[in-house]
Amino acid sequence: MKSVVLLISFLLAFRCSCTSATTTPNPVLQVVRDINGDILTPDSRYFVVSAITGAGGGGVFRGVGEINDANFVCPFKVLQSGRDLYRGMPVIFKPKAGKQVEITESSDVNIEFYIDNPSGICNNTVWQVEGFPGHDIPKYLATFGEAGNVLDVASWFQIKKSESYWYKLMFCPFGEPSCTDIGIDRTAGRQLAIGIGNTFKLVFIKDTNIGIKSIL
Repeated sequence: MKSVVLLISFLLAFRCSCTSATTTPNPVLQVVRDINGDILTPDSRYFVVSAITGAGGGGVFRGVGEINDANFVCPFKVLQSGRDLYRGMPVIFKPKAGKQVEITESSDVNIEFYIDNPSGICNNTVWQVEGFPGHDIPKYLATFGEAGNVLDVASWFQIKKSESYWYKLMFCPFGEPSCTDIGIDRTAGRQLAIGIGNTFKLVFIKDTNIGIKSIL
């Protein structure tokens, strides 16, 4: 009788441990919020602006960087404005997980400049790390990526919390161990780059304008 009781006790303990192991939820990814506390979504546009007011500069936009070639066409560089009051060009965040309805930290997204009146010339808008893979450092961000292409690892980025209400962008081509901050190279026309240090600490401002937002 005693052995039967011990067997039943063992089975109950085993069942409890299995139930606990299988029902423990995975860590929930934190949602990303704009300066008003609203959750970022894939169907909205946002300005990516320096979190530091004063000498921190303004928002991101696409431009030619340090190139002074009159025949320059594509691709554009991803730059941060040195003007504090300029919000830059709005962007759209497109998650790798197609059914994702909220932008979350540490999840892969394409970042694409929004232009509502494309000119037909150099409409490249998707961010990409130029020259990846490769050994040259720093590597600059340009608008030559391909949205939705899971094989184009150079075009996927992550958003992570930097401080209490600030965020940073990261490039994580091979998962968490490979993550590196995206910074600003002030010696190269304020281009966004990896391998430069000087992490770009930022906030998101929702673009609520209607009509023409950006012409370049």
